[in-house]
Amino acid sequence: MIKHLMIVLSLTVLTGLSHVQMVMPATAANQTNLLTKKLLLAQSSSNQTPKASLIPHAKAKLGGISLSITEAQVRKILGKPKSVKNEDSPAVGKLRYLQYEDISVGLVEDSDNSNKFSVYRFSTRSRKYVTPGSIRVGDNRAKVIKAYGQVSPQQEGRKSYLSYQIDLKDIPAAFIFEIEGGRVTEISCIEQLT
Repeated sequence: MIKHLMIVLSLTVLTGLSHVQMVMPATAANQTNLLTKKLLLAQSSSNQTPKASLIPHAKAKLGGISLSITEAQVRKILGKPKSVKNEDSPAVGKLRYLQYEDISVGLVEDSDNSNKFSVYRFSTRSRKYVTPGSIRVGDNRAKVIKAYGQVSPQQEGRKSYLSYQIDLKDIPAAFIFEIEGGRVTEISCIEQLT
């Protein structure tokens, strides 16, 4: 079982926007803050349309990368990363970030097997990677909705987010499409580490 990072979240609704407060190491917060905020958007969106926003884990992949796969599997699919960053977190133990030219992958150490890491987040702004629903960066909003279903978009400035909760047992997780100008600008996925 994966050891989960303790994240304290408080949601304050102010003029329709959500504010997220997190307690975690500063460096991990910098890399994970936006994805966690998107996860909260997915959770609030799913409260409005729960059946439409819940997708199977198998549909939440990007170029073969999915939540819970091992670091060895990631490296087999993507090859050697451009950079590797390790962090020690008081709440979870070890975190590892693999940065590739056009995709980033976050991993958490398995509590039952030291030095074995599993994916808890990934994101890309590249057209190179495609989802099982045949969506890639640059596709239009309507194509995402056709492939994954209608959800209430969450607006934040010029960007909107189509967020889909992943059916991942009892672990909150989201597959998120950032939309700007009617087009997908980023695809990300995150599991809430608790």
